[in-house]
Amino acid sequence: AYSQQANLMKAMVKRFFPDGTKTSEPMGGYVLWVELPAEVDSMRLYQLALENGITVGPGYMFSTTPSYRNFIRLNYSYPWNDRVEAAVITLGKLVASCMRTAA
Repeated sequence: AYSQQANLMKAMVKRFFPDGTKTSEPMGGYVLWVELPAEVDSMRLYQLALENGITVGPGYMFSTTPSYRNFIRLNYSYPWNDRVEAAVITLGKLVASCMRTAA
């Protein structure tokens, strides 16, 4: 089930996030690492997402260095539904807005 949910999450990220976004290839578990375009600050995205009722794990949380400032971690442990889909679509729009404000 997690494998199917991971594949669906990856497909949705590919479809709704800006060009240049990359995803990990999970070998297990229930989280997907997403590398956002270099100009996106995942902490800013985290704040915008929270304002929209969406929680993501900014890369900063998982490193003692700023190496992962444009990475987020998405959880795909919940069964796919309209609410999850809407959240992924909204996140893609927020990533795009972060790119515009960084330019």
